[in-house]
Amino acid sequence: MVVNKSAIKGLVPVYFATNRVVMGGPGLELSQISYARSATNTFGYVTVSIPIVHKMGEVETPESWFGIPQAEDDRKHFRIQKLNRLSREEFAAAIANPADSLMLFVHGYNVAFSDAAFKAAQIAFDANYKGRVMMYSWPSKGGWKDYDYDRESALFAPDGLFELLQLMKKEGKVSRIIVVAHSLGSQVVLGALQQAALSQMTLGITELIFAAPDVDRDLYLQRASQIKAAAGAVTLYASSTDLALLASMKKAQSKSRMGFVTNSGPTLVPGIETIDVSAVGSEMFALNHSTYSTSRAVLDDIGRIISSSTHIKPPQRTPTLRSMPDDSNTTYWMYPY
Repeated sequence: MVVNKSAIKGLVPVYFATNRVVMGGPGLELSQISYARSATNTFGYVTVSIPIVHKMGEVETPESWFGIPQAEDDRKHFRIQKLNRLSREEFAAAIANPADSLMLFVHGYNVAFSDAAFKAAQIAFDANYKGRVMMYSWPSKGGWKDYDYDRESALFAPDGLFELLQLMKKEGKVSRIIVVAHSLGSQVVLGALQQAALSQMTLGITELIFAAPDVDRDLYLQRASQIKAAAGAVTLYASSTDLALLASMKKAQSKSRMGFVTNSGPTLVPGIETIDVSAVGSEMFALNHSTYSTSRAVLDDIGRIISSSTHIKPPQRTPTLRSMPDDSNTTYWMYPY
């Protein structure tokens, strides 16, 4: 495919592992990648183009008019320009660069394979991340009515993610691993961390970021020691305006989700840095479930986490964050209203 370079702002290569069923032969087309569940991972990479009209915090895709989608346009839309399958050995060799860092994105509910690639590329591009980018795409059905299917898939998916994390550490020899998990993808990550703990496997995650985690409060607290043991530093972004998590909480009859801030404040875990993003993610008529990737303020903070060679505490990297309840007795941070 020929790319019109004057129509794009940049190209972002995204390595991927997926436990979606991939139909067809050795070649790879987007239409071959389904939402069915596979017992094994498929590996490869995509190249995502960023349109010249791109605005920070957005993923520009074709709109539909009366159910008919607009034609894709390099100038206007995120697009997949290359899609290649790799063997496990080729994949391990391709990511093997101990001197470089690698950001692994694990998407949430209602996300198709291509949308996961777009989101991984957008986060890296907008956060000005210079390392390598990877995504783990588990079998979300990609429809807002399909939460129950996706939740079952999230229970199924940790095996594949655990295999990927082992590959990154052992065969890829990646020395700086950054994991960014969004929404229901956080449950997939928790499952993989539990497998690592049970098998006494050190995964070597440098930074672990939970963005609006759709995880039951009790489950997260139960796994807190596993989470902290798996990563050098853990950051959690939560909001009181996240309507998607509010719906999930009611559906599951849960006291709270870890990404939701109740009237009594966020659920806190000593050793996990919690940041309340309610003030920068409260758009009218919006679900406010993707503030981590739509808000310039939060993207800047994530950018400082993933681009720094060492972990910097929230108020040092982002001075606008307010210590809560006060500077002398800080338990979490928040963006001021």
